[in-house]
Amino acid sequence: MATLRQGQLGLFNGKIGALVISKWKDMYVGKSLPKPSSKKPSVPQLEQQIRFKLMIKFMRSFKSEIPFSYQKSPKNKTAMNMAIQYNLGNAITGIYPNYVIDYANVKLSQPYERDTQIDNGLDISAIALPGRKVKVTWKTDENLDHPGTKLTDQAYVYFYHPGKQMFFTPSHPERSKLTLDITLPSIFVGELHGWVFFLSEDRKLVSDTQYLGKLTVIV
Repeated sequence: MATLRQGQLGLFNGKIGALVISKWKDMYVGKSLPKPSSKKPSVPQLEQQIRFKLMIKFMRSFKSEIPFSYQKSPKNKTAMNMAIQYNLGNAITGIYPNYVIDYANVKLSQPYERDTQIDNGLDISAIALPGRKVKVTWKTDENLDHPGTKLTDQAYVYFYHPGKQMFFTPSHPERSKLTLDITLPSIFVGELHGWVFFLSEDRKLVSDTQYLGKLTVIV
């Protein structure tokens, strides 16, 4: 590693040929690019690569929501990093190289602690009806587990079509509505998986994710 004076290259971060220049503390340093390894990756490395690629592709669809549904990430991690890390360890199943998402264990939200957690819906259910319709219902509970729970909390519902590898997200009704009626686009006919979590109006409190199960949507 070489230390560079500012006057040699000016203010610069980047790569020049085989030299990578970056700022470290109050100094600019140059490092040689690592040589490509001729060693083939091991089976555990290949396993991790496949699992990681699968989960990143899946979680990318939630990039707008994850910053507030996964709360208070450490300074060295983004909310998306936390979401991928959790689901990578808990929501992938199968045997190498045929890994698949374990939909029942997917978590799209994670409260930071009990004080930032609100209740999910009580007795949540989702049923598919003719005409590409899905009805999601829940109840409110007078005996709250988490005092921050309010009737103005919003329900975030997601449906995923494994065959099309596409998500559908309807509007976010308030908890007080107790129901959400959805008409899905024709491309979503077939097997779907669903999830729901509730989010406070100011987006500071969130419930854990609940899996809505596997549904078969018909015309």
